[in-house]
Amino acid sequence: MKISRKLALMIVAGAILQLSVYLYLDQILFAPTAAFTVKDTEQTQVVSGGKAYYSRDRKYMANITEDAVELYTMPGRSLVRSISLNGQKVSYFKWLEDRNLALMATYDEESANGKVVLSQLNPLDDKHEMSTKVEKLPKGSKIHDVAYSTATNVIYMQVQTAVKPEAYRVYRTDANRELSRIFFNTNKVGRIGVLPYQDIMIFDNLENNTIVARNGDGSWQVISPTAGKYRMIGVDAKSDVFIARLNTEGLAENVLKGNAKGSFVPHKKLPAPVEAVTLQIADVTE
Repeated sequence: MKISRKLALMIVAGAILQLSVYLYLDQILFAPTAAFTVKDTEQTQVVSGGKAYYSRDRKYMANITEDAVELYTMPGRSLVRSISLNGQKVSYFKWLEDRNLALMATYDEESANGKVVLSQLNPLDDKHEMSTKVEKLPKGSKIHDVAYSTATNVIYMQVQTAVKPEAYRVYRTDANRELSRIFFNTNKVGRIGVLPYQDIMIFDNLENNTIVARNGDGSWQVISPTAGKYRMIGVDAKSDVFIARLNTEGLAENVLKGNAKGSFVPHKKLPAPVEAVTLQIADVTE
């Protein structure tokens, strides 16, 4: 039996409509959310008068200028909040992966009493926002990196206290907003990370090129292989830890995959040696 052209077009149009509805439900309405940050997925760009950071779903944009942080709804770029910096400088900004909130770190480079502040920003409401202050630091100290889990509400802040030579401290805060300094046997701390559902911090010891896991109870152990020099790349959603093995020139050449107890196995050989600091989780898991 022949099908008329009009009927055939109606069938095709119906199929396209059903597919569109399915994609909407699958990719948007019922899209899964992550419980913590596993990689830097936000897109940034330089805009007129500042630098823009887009939220995970590009629903919001933060524009950081010398004087303020401006929060916009997108795509119409309608200003919803403007936060004055009052002479402070922004050293860190990141939208959370599982919700439209952002973390922002500020510092005062002129004050003799070094103080850094990590704040949680809501683009639509400033009620119940939290901030953590670390004071009595060397002048010019700033938050360099943050590792956090929204599942455990634990945040680790890496504070750079000196530039030449570089020196870092790490501070921890939790759901009770208790702030404490984490002491190591080195101040040459590289990248930091945290497991998604356990209070275990992973970090680079740049002094001896090893990867260390520090447990919430204060115990710690070197988890990188005994032979070779390594740099941390990051921790993924499954608590897998990715590290890079360095060649004789100090460049990342091979990627290993393991966990917070070690057990690293070869994962990927890079097309060409690169600076380990340029590698992200997305680069080695795709």
